[in-house]
Amino acid sequence: MSRRTTKSDATEQLDLRYIPLGQAKLWDLNPKVHDLDALQRSIELHGFGDPPKYDAALEALAYGNGRTEALGRMKEAGAKLPRGIVKLKGGEWALPVIFGVDAASREAAMSFALDHNHIGLMGGNLGFAELTALWDEAGLQAVLEQIPDASSLLASLDSSQVEALLKGPDFEPVSADEQSQLDKKKTVECPECGHEFTP
Repeated sequence: MSRRTTKSDATEQLDLRYIPLGQAKLWDLNPKVHDLDALQRSIELHGFGDPPKYDAALEALAYGNGRTEALGRMKEAGAKLPRGIVKLKGGEWALPVIFGVDAASREAAMSFALDHNHIGLMGGNLGFAELTALWDEAGLQAVLEQIPDASSLLASLDSSQVEALLKGPDFEPVSADEQSQLDKKKTVECPECGHEFTP
């Protein structure tokens, strides 16, 4: 038995639409670090099979910013049209974008954007420091500062992790005398992560 879709249902369903590449609005505060060369190579090899998602509360792409930016670079460089992308009249490229199931607020949309990038790597044995290396630290702090009680909106970070990111590294700079002693050592241990390196 088919069910009639009402107007209120429409926002609770996903809708895949092709839109011109120039209309795909990137999230300007996105703190995620991207390897655009690797993304471009992946699109060349496998096609554009992972559509970004637009969120009306964010008024931008909640995820897929890197893929979309890599696609723009490919078009500018005169690359071959990838699978999954269509060419419009006038030569513009159109990409598939997911619409619908928007966040309840801008803060919730930003939290979802952070979770979407973070959760995919959480099943391995990566620690908190390795996972946070995915982000531009200052950019991530700036986003978290805009989300009151961020830990209640995030599935990927608990309150202590959010606090640690907001306040930055928890160590004091060494004195000039201590630095002189450290410089004489063959290896130095980082007071934050314990990694040893040669100065």
